[in-house]
Amino acid sequence: MSNLKYFKLAKILKIVLDIIFGTLVIGSVALVFWIAGFGLISKQSDLLGTASIPIIMSADKEAQFEVTLSGNPKDPISAAFLDETEGTLRLETNSALLIGISNSAKLIIAVGLAYCTYLLRAVVQSIRDGNPFTTENCHRIRRLGYTVLILGFAAPSVEHIAAQEILNRVSTTIPELFPGPSFDVGMLLAALFILLLAYIWSYGLEIERDRELTI
Repeated sequence: MSNLKYFKLAKILKIVLDIIFGTLVIGSVALVFWIAGFGLISKQSDLLGTASIPIIMSADKEAQFEVTLSGNPKDPISAAFLDETEGTLRLETNSALLIGISNSAKLIIAVGLAYCTYLLRAVVQSIRDGNPFTTENCHRIRRLGYTVLILGFAAPSVEHIAAQEILNRVSTTIPELFPGPSFDVGMLLAALFILLLAYIWSYGLEIERDRELTI
């Protein structure tokens, strides 16, 4: 009865992961087409896109939603406002460069999460098949940990560079804004936990093999 319950749970989890994986793949492809085709679409229809970047406000400024752009921005920007809950600056613009820069980190995250979901699907499938404790699953979990570790550095670093480039191109902002953090502590801790789990998994397999050889 207990095995049947875990089998059903693994089956449901596999379906959920399939949906997430499919959504991430579609989202990644959509982002590629959006970045590549926005310039052409905006020229034909005067379409405005949203370029969003992580920012940090200067400590001596009061929080506000509207952002004033002074000087002469290098790209056409129709509006700028803050999303304090997300810590992002959003720019309404028809600049393909700004849209491409701001969406580059989102594309990296989407592709990285799609790969993580792909690995998790394989692990869950092995659970459904009744054979979860394998060397291949250990490798999958280790690859998952390294992928999360890379994402913890790569995605925030790209967002930081993008924010720095966009803030340079919009000249001066009121209040004064700075690029967001260049790494994600939460993802780095998650990566270390996953790698520790992979090590424990591998160590358990070695103990099991030694015991079988002894017997």
